[in-house]
Amino acid sequence: MKFDKLVRECINQIPPYVPGKPIEEVQRELGLSTAIKMASNENPLGFSNEVRQAITAAMGQLPLYPDANQYYLKEALAKELGVTPEHLLIGNGSDEVNKILGETILNPQDEVIIPQPTFSQYEYITVLMGAKPVFVSGTTLGNDLQAMRSAVTSKTKMIFICNPNNPTGTIVTRDELVAFLRSIPEDIVVVVDEAYSDFATDPDYPDGIQLLQEGFKNVVVYRTFSKIHGLAGIRLGYAVADPGLIKQMLKVKEPFNVNLLAQVAGIAALNSKEHIMLSKELVKQSRAEFYRELDRLKLSYLPTEANFILIDCGRDSAEIYHYLLQNGIIVRATHSFGLPTCIRVTFGTVEQNQQFFKVFKEALEKLAG
Repeated sequence: MKFDKLVRECINQIPPYVPGKPIEEVQRELGLSTAIKMASNENPLGFSNEVRQAITAAMGQLPLYPDANQYYLKEALAKELGVTPEHLLIGNGSDEVNKILGETILNPQDEVIIPQPTFSQYEYITVLMGAKPVFVSGTTLGNDLQAMRSAVTSKTKMIFICNPNNPTGTIVTRDELVAFLRSIPEDIVVVVDEAYSDFATDPDYPDGIQLLQEGFKNVVVYRTFSKIHGLAGIRLGYAVADPGLIKQMLKVKEPFNVNLLAQVAGIAALNSKEHIMLSKELVKQSRAEFYRELDRLKLSYLPTEANFILIDCGRDSAEIYHYLLQNGIIVRATHSFGLPTCIRVTFGTVEQNQQFFKVFKEALEKLAG
């Protein structure tokens, strides 16, 4: 039976997501005793002791269904962000939040503006709903707001802005974003994905939640516990939006979409101020180290406001990626982003960063020419 004839037409247009292999499987396949994963923008410090204690204490509650409304987590998050619980939709990672929003507002033939290169899940939800992705490369990597504004038509329903952008780590400034929002019709939803906002230090970096509070009611902000809080494995993300839109999104949300341990961990993570501070400081130090080493190597890179960096190897990066992999360093090749000469590297601990550069320099020397 040919199931491609059975499914909705748009499903055949979605490329299957190819996840990275577990680090243990990479070690087994390549005969490595250790491997360092610097591919998925995870926090090398892991999660806090407060989170560990909270999860341990909650284990006895696992026979019970989680709170479908995430009451205590919403209360804690609302207090932290300076919003009301009615501004919040919490999901099984920001991927689910993105899917809920798309399922709530997108119709077939709606147009969705997606900058290039950027996070693949924006295209996924657009195609899943039968809408039309409008890709905008512009004159720079990532968010070219002027080019994106020019792409708006009467069919435009949603616009994505990843800020800082993945995989480039670059940002749009507050003035640029405000000017853009003022030029966009109010019935177009503008998603500002701030998954990496905790790492941004540029004084001109905008706070999407503040813009929402200033009257841009068509703004939807995504944030996540996967990055600075070190909770990628537990899946926890959220949207901040006008309560009127959140009310509609809640109709789409599955009743028990956020598990019990994720809710407990999220509350504890918000209170883990020392862990947050240490994580930010590590990224700050790593940036300086990478800039210094890459300048010595005379390689191009993009200054980053995230916890990763995009490095241009000056040649097809596939061989360099595989050399790193075979020597226990897992990074992200960016061919799928349309950047075949680059790799994206997540900042690690001091020791991990040093090991990366040791192997990276070997790769550049051995594969030269």
